[in-house]
Amino acid sequence: MPEPAQQTNAKTDQGERGTVIFWNGRYGFARVDRGGDVYLGASELVRAGLVRLEIGSRIRFEVRKAAHGRKPWAAQIRVVSEMPA
Repeated sequence: MPEPAQQTNAKTDQGERGTVIFWNGRYGFARVDRGGDVYLGASELVRAGLVRLEIGSRIRFEVRKAAHGRKPWAAQIRVVSEMPA
């Protein structure tokens, strides 16, 4: 499994892009373009005003540092482009 996305500072890393690789309606994961995976939580989608994500969708987000050895998580999620039909 790829290593978690690298952090450039202790709190956030703004403007990352990635691709949704898993989404089950409650949580999911995105593959960060520069490497690693981030956790996608439904609560962050609600905050962003999004209803759902599709696997393969391109997204932009801020990477937040996780606690206790968990994967970093995505905040401020925005869909850049939907998966091609």
